Amino acid sequence: MSLSWVSREARLKIVETLLSSRSIKQLASEIGVSPTAVRKYANGRASPDDEVLARLLSVVAPYEKEKVYDILLGDLINSIRSLLELIDDPKYRDIVRERIIESVRG
Repeated sequence: MSLSWVSREARLKIVETLLSSRSIKQLASEIGVSPTAVRKYANGRASPDDEVLARLLSVVAPYEKEKVYDILLGDLINSIRSLLELIDDPKYRDIVRERIIESVRG
């Protein structure tokens, strides 16, 4: 699964969310990184790569899911809005909107 679309800010918010219910040491153990790496994420000096993000998502507790999904959805919506703002031609903007709607419907 590719998570390259998830922004740095969203990655850091997910770390922050998970740290609200566990220690740095515990989270580090759960995702297989050093406590120093988690501290860097928590301080914003580094952000988790796709592999670490996938591990973070795999340890989300049921009571954290809504918050984490909200972070991811908000990030995706912001990216889509940015894309639509870049498209000058209304015709192509409508085509992109329709493709987004079709892909969500499945």
